[in-house]
Amino acid sequence: MELFLIRHAESRNNIRKSDQERFSDPELTDNGRLQSNHLAEFLQQGLHLSRVEYEENEKPLDQIYCSAMKRSLETVNQVGVAIGLKPEVWIDIHEVGGIYEFNSDLTKKIGRSGLNRKQIHHTFPEYILPEALNDQGWWNKDAEILSELNERVERVIKTLKDRAEENIRIGMVAHGGFFSSFLCVLFNLKPAEGTAFQSHNCSISRITFEKDEKITIQYLNFFDYLPENLRVSRPRCEI
Repeated sequence: MELFLIRHAESRNNIRKSDQERFSDPELTDNGRLQSNHLAEFLQQGLHLSRVEYEENEKPLDQIYCSAMKRSLETVNQVGVAIGLKPEVWIDIHEVGGIYEFNSDLTKKIGRSGLNRKQIHHTFPEYILPEALNDQGWWNKDAEILSELNERVERVIKTLKDRAEENIRIGMVAHGGFFSSFLCVLFNLKPAEGTAFQSHNCSISRITFEKDEKITIQYLNFFDYLPENLRVSRPRCEI
């Protein structure tokens, strides 16, 4: 199984100057929408694969997942259209912390509901939604803590490892903090002790899962396909 980790395009939180300007569930910026268009074209042409791979099977991806956060839903939209796939919402691949905002003095994270089933279906009617996504909002609880993050990442990794022997290409449009935690847990590193993997907006990382739990990193954080003015290096994971 070939897994492609794709960070969402630039969101309004990525360009904020301080936490006072943070949105609990930001939309894409104008530059982010341009980035997602380039991403869609890049994948459609199969440039994330080797030439031989693409010539043997011209399907860029077999499945594509996204989180239930606006910036992920918006990023994957053009991709799904370009490669002829219906995006599938996978709640567990959301950003670290879930949906939350800070209180007035920035000392506490207050959980919010997130989009509900009707809202997502109204804007993205072609997306495949999980049964767990209801009309009360997909989050609707306190901000996520570290132990909950680790459990969630482990669930995602187990699901992927169970598919390791499938001849399939899976795309996952998600978030920088989540991908960093995912890679740390996957390779038995310690994210809480200063280890991190950076991924820039619309960057792609490719990982091969094989039988006997063999895992190979093919490449990480590739975003050179974007025009130079849209290649924005993020100094840290913006969540």
